[in-house]
Amino acid sequence: MPFVGLILMAAAGAAIWWWRLKMLNEVGNEVIDSVERIRSAYKRRKHRKAAEAAPLTAIKDPAIAAVTFFLILAEDKPTHMPEARALVKSRMNGIIAERDLDEVMIFAEWAGNRVVSLEDPVRRFRDLWLNALDFDERRQLIGIAEDVARVGGEPTAEQNNALQALKRALLN
Repeated sequence: MPFVGLILMAAAGAAIWWWRLKMLNEVGNEVIDSVERIRSAYKRRKHRKAAEAAPLTAIKDPAIAAVTFFLILAEDKPTHMPEARALVKSRMNGIIAERDLDEVMIFAEWAGNRVVSLEDPVRRFRDLWLNALDFDERRQLIGIAEDVARVGGEPTAEQNNALQALKRALLN
């Protein structure tokens, strides 16, 4: 009889150790899954940021960059977008050929839809504007941006931040 008890205790001990190792394996798998989820989220975020910026990095013309920035700035007040579009179109009429202006406006609106921060276009277009525009043209760009921000009332806090970033980037 003691021999049977010894065999039962050995079997119970083996079962307990088997269960502990199984739990340890599950914990290890959960840790690996968590690390993989974090890694995948990082890769998705990196890819999403690259995809968001892709249309802006394709713009090489300072006038198209300006129209894009103006429309992005105006999107902060969506109820006043038609007035802002009309203002941008009238102010850019002599700068961009009239036959191309509608196409530029459509492209700029499409490129601007992917932008999250109003200051992002300022960072992206800063070097383009500094190399292509003289001081008076930069002042004109800032003036149009201020007019666009004033459409529909006082500029919002985000618009003011973007305008300050634009002034710092182009006038310093």
